[in-house]
Amino acid sequence: MGMVFKRRNRGFSLIELMVVIAIIGLLSSLAIPKFRIFQAKARQSEAKSNLSYIYALEESYFGDQDKYAALDNQGKDYGCTANELGFVLTPCKARYNYSVTVSDATFVATATSGQKNEIMPGCEKEDVWTINEQKQLIAVSDSVTLCH
Repeated sequence: MGMVFKRRNRGFSLIELMVVIAIIGLLSSLAIPKFRIFQAKARQSEAKSNLSYIYALEESYFGDQDKYAALDNQGKDYGCTANELGFVLTPCKARYNYSVTVSDATFVATATSGQKNEIMPGCEKEDVWTINEQKQLIAVSDSVTLCH
């Protein structure tokens, strides 16, 4: 003969679901600020990478010309045009503005986030990085550190 099984409808109670949702909400509220900082540090890598590239271009230019090349503002607020140094952002889509000041046998390349800081949204501080002829990469104003 056939066996008859009783079907038991078991599911989660409303209280169990509410507890799970509360735990997920708590975990996400702890993770979102850390994720924001992680994103901002990733955005800063644009400036660090481009400044290292400018350093290499300056050293190459110095090897050929026995002097460093100045660079007028390039980047998000000024556009991207050909220049003596050969630094052109292609495509012209950047979060920073770049410039190089030259003095005798030295240079300082600067990356600035500008008035509207897209690196750390909601931060009033500019993000400013520099590199010099000795390849010293310096955070003049690190908005991630200042605003988190």
